[in-house]
Amino acid sequence: MIFVNRSMPVQKKVALGGILAAFVMISLTAAYFIPVNRLFFLAVSSLFVSIMIMKVDLLYAVLLYVATALLAFFMIPSRSIALAYIVFFGVYGIVKFLCEQIRNAAIGWALKFVAFNVSLLVMYFLVSLVFGESISSRLPLPLLWLGAQFLFLVYDIVYTMFIGFYHRRLERVLRGWFR
Repeated sequence: MIFVNRSMPVQKKVALGGILAAFVMISLTAAYFIPVNRLFFLAVSSLFVSIMIMKVDLLYAVLLYVATALLAFFMIPSRSIALAYIVFFGVYGIVKFLCEQIRNAAIGWALKFVAFNVSLLVMYFLVSLVFGESISSRLPLPLLWLGAQFLFLVYDIVYTMFIGFYHRRLERVLRGWFR
C-alpha cells in the first residue's frame, strides 16, 4: 500500500484526488463560515487524505496533502484555519498510517502523540512569533495542553472508527466509481 498502486489507471487516481481535494476545501471553507463547528470541520477535512491512502496509495495521499495545503494557504481567508490544516489536520492521516505500520502498538501511539505535540509547538510558535498574535485563555497553558492531549486521543479513536466505517460501507460505494 505504500508503493504506487498499479491496478488503478493514473487518470482515475488524479480524478479521485481532485474530488477529495474539493471535499477538503469545502470542509475548510465550512470551518471558516461556521465558527461554532470549526474543529469538527477541520477534523472532517483530515479524513480525505486517509481515503486516498486506502483507495490508492501513500504517494498520492502525500500529493493530495501538498495540493490541498497550498490551496488552503492561498484560498482560505482565515490564516488560523489554513495553519491548523497545514501543520496538523492535513498531514495527520499520513502520520497515522505510518505510525500504525509499526508492529509495537505502544511505540505507534507514542509517535502519534509526539507528532501531535510537535505540531502544537509549531502552531504555537508560528502564531506567536510569525503572526505576532498572543494566545489568550482563561485557563493556564499547562491545563490547555492536558485538555488537548485528551482531545487528540478522542480524535484518533474517532478517526480509527471512520476508517472502519469506510471499509465496511463507503468502500463498496466508491468501488463502482473508481476501479
